[in-house]
Amino acid sequence: MPGAVRVIERLAADHPSSLLIGAGTVLDAETARIAILAGAQFVVGPSLDAATGRLCNRYAIPWIPGAQTVSEIIQAMELGADVVKVFPGEALGPEFIRAVKGPLPQASLMPTGGVDLDNVAEWIRAGAVAVGVGGNLTRGAKTGDFESITRLARQFTERIRQARG
Repeated sequence: MPGAVRVIERLAADHPSSLLIGAGTVLDAETARIAILAGAQFVVGPSLDAATGRLCNRYAIPWIPGAQTVSEIIQAMELGADVVKVFPGEALGPEFIRAVKGPLPQASLMPTGGVDLDNVAEWIRAGAVAVGVGGNLTRGAKTGDFESITRLARQFTERIRQARG
């Protein structure tokens, strides 16, 4: 997103203790460092980049890299990923998480892509520790319907709570 660094800086300055601010779609260590210095408190990437992992660990910033295979998940864990983003979630499905959790019960997995109100509980029951929801949550922002985001966030939270029992 053009100007993302300025957005992170502004949010960090305006809400020093009331928001948890992250940087997403971070592809490399250079971008991660810029985001961290601007105030990002966690870094998310669509893929596994070892240099980004090392940098985030150096600054004690949670790092959530993307992975599509068991090998990438293990590598992410070995590089210190706090959570591994299973991406693209819609291509892999909840069964992928369930299958990975068999031999890797310690893996903290978060599907992103394709998570919606109809399937969020299935992802949690499959073993996801969290879910990444983008357009299915923020769609209303395009028309200025910010209340719909709050309403949907509450619905997601409730369905996750129920799925966790």
